[in-house]
Amino acid sequence: MARPFFPWVGSKEKLLPCIRRIMPEKLSQYVEPFGGSGAVLLSMKPRPGRLDIYNDSNAELVNLFCCVKERSNALLRELQFFPLHSREEFEWYKNFLEHRAVFLENIEAELAVLEDRDCFTEEQAAILAPILRERARLYDVHRAAAYFKRVWGSFSGTANSFGIKPLKLKDALERLAEAAKRLEDAVIENKDAVKLILDRDRPDGLIYCDPPYYDAEQYYDAAFSAEDHARLHGALKECKGYIIVSYNNCEEIRRLYSGFYQLSFTRQNPMAQQAGAVYEELLMTNYDPRPFAGQATLFDSPLEFGGMRLSHIPEKPLKII
Repeated sequence: MARPFFPWVGSKEKLLPCIRRIMPEKLSQYVEPFGGSGAVLLSMKPRPGRLDIYNDSNAELVNLFCCVKERSNALLRELQFFPLHSREEFEWYKNFLEHRAVFLENIEAELAVLEDRDCFTEEQAAILAPILRERARLYDVHRAAAYFKRVWGSFSGTANSFGIKPLKLKDALERLAEAAKRLEDAVIENKDAVKLILDRDRPDGLIYCDPPYYDAEQYYDAAFSAEDHARLHGALKECKGYIIVSYNNCEEIRRLYSGFYQLSFTRQNPMAQQAGAVYEELLMTNYDPRPFAGQATLFDSPLEFGGMRLSHIPEKPLKII
């Protein structure tokens, strides 16, 4: 089983026992519209006949996953310069990412100049063009490595602030190699989550959504408004396939998803400064989760973050199994 190869705010690695327990087994497709660290997908063994799709709107994150999948050796080599040792190095990588577009634009301009026969002969252009294209291709690897280092060097994997954490380089690189193997048969997308949901909904498919939590959007890279939460719900309630949604336990979300089964539990709060702080979570499904887990065990398991219980049953399931 592969594991996330970088820390990420809201990562579901510790919640896998809960999530995996209520997942249907026989699926033709598995989709994560809000991929993040990919904890759930990475934990699943690939199966013949099942298409696995990782998606995220964060282009830097998707570029990292693409490089892990397609150019893992080049990325591993680049990461030998890892880890971050200072705030200055963290700021350097952050600045590098913020100015990436200028670099790529310059390469395109240089390629255009090669077509000017007043500047370069056809033979010269044929020699120089592959060099420039390779620079552009390698740039993605450098950018992926920079983002990887930036996430590792930030507080709780937010990629926005500097934090110091112990890290064994060998363990990090081994996780990255395991993820590369797992992603061999997965599709990686960089699309709007709701559009992907509408396009990929299948009666025998599962969509697991882990959107930015309600009223906690400041911890995420991408903005996600109340209207976005409503738009997501509007798409999910119309889906024909199996749906699992993760959220923080709050009145607004419980009310919005009143047509879904709601499982509630507590877990340790990774963003809190004090020890013992907990966070109330929800797992919600458009189908009755009890037949998949067994009623005798589903709601009594203490796990490490608090027992999970069925806190809401809708009047009529959105998906009949």
